[in-house]
Amino acid sequence: MIKISEQLRKYFVTISILSIAFITITSNLSINYFFSDYIRDSRSRDDLKVVQYVERVFSDYKELNSHSLMNIMHYAFSEDVVIQIRDKNNNISWNSSTFGIMYGMVDEYSSDEGKFSFRSYPLTYNNSQIGTIDVGRPKSIISNIEDEKFLITINSIFAIASILTLIIAFRSSNSISKKFLNPIYVIKENAKLIEQGKYKNLKEVETNTVELYELSISVKELAERLNSQESLRKRMTTDIAHELRTPLAAIRSHIEAFLDGVWEPNDEKLSVIHGEIIRLTKLINELSELSIVEDDEINLKLSNVDISSTLNNIIESYEPMFLDKNINIDKNIQNDVNFMGDIDYLKRIFVNIISNAIKYTNENGSVSVSLEQIKDKIKIIVKDTGIGIPKEDLKYIFERFYRSDLSRNRHTGGTGIGLTITKALVEAHGGTIKIDSEVGKGTNVIVEFNR
Repeated sequence: MIKISEQLRKYFVTISILSIAFITITSNLSINYFFSDYIRDSRSRDDLKVVQYVERVFSDYKELNSHSLMNIMHYAFSEDVVIQIRDKNNNISWNSSTFGIMYGMVDEYSSDEGKFSFRSYPLTYNNSQIGTIDVGRPKSIISNIEDEKFLITINSIFAIASILTLIIAFRSSNSISKKFLNPIYVIKENAKLIEQGKYKNLKEVETNTVELYELSISVKELAERLNSQESLRKRMTTDIAHELRTPLAAIRSHIEAFLDGVWEPNDEKLSVIHGEIIRLTKLINELSELSIVEDDEINLKLSNVDISSTLNNIIESYEPMFLDKNINIDKNIQNDVNFMGDIDYLKRIFVNIISNAIKYTNENGSVSVSLEQIKDKIKIIVKDTGIGIPKEDLKYIFERFYRSDLSRNRHTGGTGIGLTITKALVEAHGGTIKIDSEVGKGTNVIVEFNR
């Protein structure tokens, strides 16, 4: 394993070296190859000047004597070229480098004609060709010592730049890595705090990097969620204990009274025990269903369900409860809306939603149920004028065993499992469920299915 700071430093230095090497090689290739055509054209023009000079000297002296050849030789050395003059039989009659050696005029280039490439041009006098001129130039574009020194200087500059770049890369990698790593280290510490269960001790992450900022927010939200889950677990223990203790206490007191002869068993007393047993059974069934939901073991028995008829029947079954609390029920159910689903689970979804609407709506309130199909979407909306849900509780409303403070009373009852199961069943059918609510104004539950 290697630290991020060391990795960044290695990457910075490696990229710098590769960049410098690429620039150096590209520059040298450019000098040697990319301008070769330009150099050849330039040399062709210069060759013509050499030919013209030789012809002019020959015209001035009328012959190639020691004076005229000395002029041509000096010109050849000044132009860094080798001039060969051939007769009509193509035999070399004069060579500037050989002539120069005779007079002690020799340089690095003319001493080795193997480094030269020659081009031949006709030598004319009075509009007639009297021979041939060979103009030899260095095969390499770096044609003289000055050019070589220039290339060495350029590469020396690259070498110095390489050293400076490596120093800058090494130092900048430290500062840049700190800029990115410091927030990461804080996020790492926050993760350890979460691991230790210290959800409220997280440190603020200071960064202007979008990804790191979003990561820090995600970690913070995770901590808040885990903190709320911890609170829910603690509340769950209390709630489940209460839910179990109350019916068990009632059953125990009745049985003890029977055993002590305080009460005689009769239909009324036995009915109370029976009711508490049903209450216990319901709680156990809900816990069992919750385990199935959490283990993703929902097996749908699909059939063509008439949702319109199903909703109407469920609302009719709850009419006594509506009447008991004097709640006005408003139905706006589109006819003949069908859906491929599990009818038992769909009934459970609608029962949970409608029963909650009745449960949390005060007397003389109202509940409306609507169903409509728009193209391939089926939307069910249940609105009530109940006590509502606090805004801060909405994001936890589908958590298991969660009940907002306003609803945690024994008049309404409930274990906080119903909406968790409802959401799982809706999603098992490929649908979505959304809840909008405002304290004191009521709650809207929106369920959508895709046909």
